[in-house]
Parts: sequence; C-alpha cells; structure tokens
Amino acid sequence: MFLSRNNMLSKKKRVTKNTFQVIMNKGSIIYGSFFILRYMKQYNPQYAFVAPKKIVKSAVKRNSLRRKGYNILRLYKLMSCSGIFFYKREALNASSIEIKKDIDFLLKKANII
Repeated sequence: MFLSRNNMLSKKKRVTKNTFQVIMNKGSIIYGSFFILRYMKQYNPQYAFVAPKKIVKSAVKRNSLRRKGYNILRLYKLMSCSGIFFYKREALNASSIEIKKDIDFLLKKANII
C-alpha cells in the first residue's frame, strides 16, 4: 500500500554510524506495539530502522521491513530529533496500516510530530 518506486529516506536523513552510537548511549527509549524507539533531540533529524537478525533470519525480509518503515516515515514532517526504530517480533504479522499507527503513536509520545 505505501510502497513507491523510491522508498528509502535520503542519505542525509538516515542515521550515520557515529549518530547511531550516540543515540544508543544517550538517547531516551519509548516502547510501542511493534517497535522500540530510541531517540534524542538533535539539530539535524535523522532516522533508522533496524530489523534484528534474531527476529528475521532472511536478509530479504529484513530489508523489506526496513524499506516499509522508511517509506511510512517519509509521510511525516519531522522536527529536530534523531531516532532508531527497532522492530519487535510482533511486527512480522502486522499490516502496513498497523505499523503506520504504531509509528504515529511513538512519534507523538516522543513529541517529535
């Protein structure tokens, strides 16, 4: 439903390795139905989706989940905050609409949108 031809965030809006480490060490955590969101206030908004190998063995399925998340996140006007969305096992059977609702819930709870 949400998939388009260009379904990734631009490289500027994706979390770098250094930012990833900073968010993991100093960021706040919010738990949702399908995601764990680690985030912190930052001037340049950057986001990442992580589908752990422990949850999804196939690289094709992990990449598909990540693309689905990035594509949904593109719909939002994001403020100055960086975050990492970690998929939970429950997200494997969820529809795109349910994932969108959970992302919306987490972003509102973190006062990002």
